[in-house]
Amino acid sequence: MSLRMILFDLDGTLVQTREASWRVFEKVNRRFDLGINSAEAFYALSEGNLFAGLREKCGDDARAKEVKDYFFDLLLSEYRPPVIPGMRSVVQSLAARYPLSVVSSNAMGAIRHVLDDASLTQCFGHVFSGDVEPDKERAIQKVLGDPSYGLGRRGTPGYDESAGNHTGDVVLITDTIGDVKAAISAGARAVGVSWGMHSPAQLESAGAEFVAVWPEELLIHFREGSSQDRAAHR
Repeated sequence: MSLRMILFDLDGTLVQTREASWRVFEKVNRRFDLGINSAEAFYALSEGNLFAGLREKCGDDARAKEVKDYFFDLLLSEYRPPVIPGMRSVVQSLAARYPLSVVSSNAMGAIRHVLDDASLTQCFGHVFSGDVEPDKERAIQKVLGDPSYGLGRRGTPGYDESAGNHTGDVVLITDTIGDVKAAISAGARAVGVSWGMHSPAQLESAGAEFVAVWPEELLIHFREGSSQDRAAHR
């Protein structure tokens, strides 16, 4: 089947997040005494839904909201991770061929800062952030259920209504097994990257159809998929 849209996770996929996110969350942990006292313990939360994990640590909804709000405030003011080397060019190349969107647990404002700094904002037609939709599976289901998301941007302010794909597969590119599982559960495909939180073996075991070692491999993977689609329709 043809490819309708590519979804990108942000942290660990588009940007180098491990140290940057832990430096921010360490302040949250100290303020609220969450018991998440190491980077490894924080990274382990990404194996499932980050917000569900924080809710469990907090013990009640009111405290969980306070923790989340403080975390997002710090992300807005302090989180400025560098883009993965090579990913800027990869995103721009893919945006010329497919509609792209971001699905991330991060705050909308922080995502905007990151994409603006990288001059990539207009490559993405939509952003599903953690303060818009904290459940990535539900965010992906929204995309699958609404063909209009197939109208994307091609690096320009306006949406391209002439070249959008209204049918076809949706694929999520991510660095975590939690995201892979969420994509597959929602009915989408998943592609992993090896430079983020989880190893290629973990991502493949979770169900990723392919794991890129270098950013440029993503271009080859989707080019080959597109060639197979064209051959199948001849």
